[in-house]
Amino acid sequence: MFKKLFMMVVFVCGSFSIAVGEQVKSDTTGSYYLDEIVVTATRMKRSVRDLSATVSVVTEEDIEASNTKSCTDILNTLPGVFVNKTGDFGRADVDIRGLGDRGRSVMVLTDGRPVKMGLFGCTVTQSLPLNNVQRIEVVRGPSSVLYGSDALGGVINIITRQAGEGLETDFTSSIGSYTTGNIRLRHGGRHDGIDYYLTGNWRESDGHVPNSAYQGKDATLRIGYQITENLGTSISAKYFDGRKEEPQLDSRDPNYSPEPSDVWNEYKRGAVSLAFTGKLARWEGMARGYVNFGDHLFSDGWDSEDYTNGAVLHASGPLFADNMLTMGFDFRHQGGKVLSEPFNGEWDKKEHAVFFHDEQILMNRFMLTFGARYNQDELAGGEFCPQAGLVYHLGEATILRGSVNKGFRAPQINELYIFPPHNEELKSEQVTSYEVGLDQRIIPGLNVNLVGYLMEGDNLIRMEKNDSPPPMFKFQNAGEFEFRGIEAGLNAQPVKGFQARISYTHLDPGEKTTGRPGDKVDICLRCRRKKLALSTTGQYVTNYYAADEKQQGIPDYFIWDVKMSYEVLHGLSAFLAVDNIFDDSYAVYANLPGSAAGLYTMPRRRFTTGLNFRL
Repeated sequence: MFKKLFMMVVFVCGSFSIAVGEQVKSDTTGSYYLDEIVVTATRMKRSVRDLSATVSVVTEEDIEASNTKSCTDILNTLPGVFVNKTGDFGRADVDIRGLGDRGRSVMVLTDGRPVKMGLFGCTVTQSLPLNNVQRIEVVRGPSSVLYGSDALGGVINIITRQAGEGLETDFTSSIGSYTTGNIRLRHGGRHDGIDYYLTGNWRESDGHVPNSAYQGKDATLRIGYQITENLGTSISAKYFDGRKEEPQLDSRDPNYSPEPSDVWNEYKRGAVSLAFTGKLARWEGMARGYVNFGDHLFSDGWDSEDYTNGAVLHASGPLFADNMLTMGFDFRHQGGKVLSEPFNGEWDKKEHAVFFHDEQILMNRFMLTFGARYNQDELAGGEFCPQAGLVYHLGEATILRGSVNKGFRAPQINELYIFPPHNEELKSEQVTSYEVGLDQRIIPGLNVNLVGYLMEGDNLIRMEKNDSPPPMFKFQNAGEFEFRGIEAGLNAQPVKGFQARISYTHLDPGEKTTGRPGDKVDICLRCRRKKLALSTTGQYVTNYYAADEKQQGIPDYFIWDVKMSYEVLHGLSAFLAVDNIFDDSYAVYANLPGSAAGLYTMPRRRFTTGLNFRL
């Protein structure tokens, strides 16, 4: 382990030396610093420097530099984020600060549209490849004031690509270990107020262990039209069709069985969204309607269809000097039907909400934020959700911030109706978060940040022994927790063409240690020199357990991935990626339903090579 860490340090120093040397030759204008602009934390464009929330951004450059397969899996190296999975393909469920619950406690959006199964309230993460993604914004911590139910642990907003002026096309094809293949085609254009962008993606793999094969097809389309200078509209559509085989548990898992697995899941997911954006004086607004639908067939006989339809309307503008108010309305209707015995039936539920979020600058140094949401679920009842924050610009280089947020998750249809443990009297889960942070610019291009938080949750929905059986067990609002954590990071862009990010995550989940790493270190480096681009990520995980109260310890692991690309001709690049370059044998805990929960063997060293052609 120490040898690998030493090699990483050598690589960091070497990359830094190359970058500095190149900078001396070609540019003497000094260091670089990027002040990131995000939209997810407030539903409007804001600088990260002015947010009381903690936000991470995966940029287009990060995506191109990675060999990761899905939108959620690429988040694994962010501070405070951990991905539970069974391999390179298939589901990759995100936990933010220890909260995830198979995607039901983290709100996942695509351009602000909730990506959500109607019956179970989770996200089918394999239906989210990176083929049309421009950037991904992650808000760490409860965000229910703006995004409602499910934003208990945070928000992931996948922002899709839009075409620039003229026409653009790119084609990527790759092959790799385990007979893995990928083909991606993207094309878009913009002219005379009309823009469009379409993508197609095919991925297939035999898998790294028996019964881990995968095949997925994905297509997206976006068309936009600028009706007037101050009014625009867009329509977007998506369809995914995939099959994933789930392997047996890792041999280090207490429930391991030598019997081969024969578990498979087939998903068909689609979505359509229509949006209008407009400006009036100093106010901006957006109205969006959306439809999500899916068809799921599993090897155990499960067969279901589901939908989540909704609409959101919000507007932002100043009430007076140094003020910015956002207010809106949210509606969601989710449901579906189960076609397989003995659980067959059809259910649905509706919820609607009003919300506001206000920012006020005081004395040119303080930014006070406060907001609230009232959410009415027709089954769980009403929920009032407040939020407050303060940002203090101590100087141009030092920012202090703090916030108090409340989050909630309404019970889902599977908990209310479908299975024998169902309980129609369930109420919403709740969590309150207290957070403080420091952002410090050491020199232009070198920044450090530190965040500390405390989260207290109660009313959690858990399966408990039923006092009046049958059934023997019943879903009840019986759980609670107290999580504490620290997230520290260093971000550097000392010279043009070189970027580095090092982060440390510490999570103290009390006795609830199952599948929640206590400590995680992530290193991400990217260097570009003329036609050559080199990127690498390293991750060290320790204090990791497969049971509560620090039982069934999972061995520490360190993995290191490398990707190199070279522009062979103008518009044509070749790339080579090596994942798990040290060939480590390691396992990750996946919080799957029932007996499927446990340790899963991760892939050993693997290679991917391919070509990218752009017009």
